[in-house]
Amino acid sequence: MVATRVALLGGSDAMRAAKRSVIELQSSFQVVFDADGFGMLPQDFKEINFDVALVEQRLGNQSAFDFIKIFHSLAAMENVASGQFLVASQFHESQLRLLAIEAGAVDCVFVSDGSQSLIEKVTLCSYADSDFAIRELIPELGNLTISQEGFQSAAVALDTLNSKEAKVLKAFCQLKGDSEIAKSADVPVVKVRSTLLKVQKLLLLDTRSQLLLRMYRIGALAL
Repeated sequence: MVATRVALLGGSDAMRAAKRSVIELQSSFQVVFDADGFGMLPQDFKEINFDVALVEQRLGNQSAFDFIKIFHSLAAMENVASGQFLVASQFHESQLRLLAIEAGAVDCVFVSDGSQSLIEKVTLCSYADSDFAIRELIPELGNLTISQEGFQSAAVALDTLNSKEAKVLKAFCQLKGDSEIAKSADVPVVKVRSTLLKVQKLLLLDTRSQLLLRMYRIGALAL
């Protein structure tokens, strides 16, 4: 069994040591990087081979949100695959979860939620294209809006999809899982994943979570 490679970035030595002690109790996890992040640039972090990175919300002279946004932009320009991000913070707050998703992370982990929540979220993030957090948040988001220009640009991009791809996206907007989407659209699961990745790129998005949020904002979800 291949261990999930976890990177710890930011926070005090004591805080990172506490996270590390929890993570290393799991035989399926391996901490491959551990640093306070001071002076580290997003381009430096591209050299780290990680599956899941826990980035402290306050990261030296920048925020985790800005760090992750820049990291994804650089990775996209260089066409480099990367692992998943989790933003670490103290107290549970839904708005922070949404900010993390918008920045390109999968979710936040909160000290106040305890160590079991940390393990569960790192485990979920070890799966490619994990989007559990935005699925949890959608019922409480209310009416999020997108500009007319944003709506039109999304519509133009989505009009380029063929019929199979459109079926995949429709099933995704019905909040189905990959296997359910594959069955509904009559395509292999690998086609589901490649189609959703294509749509992400068409809309200039970095993660599947951002894609689901964009679909929600343009009123495309079947809720």
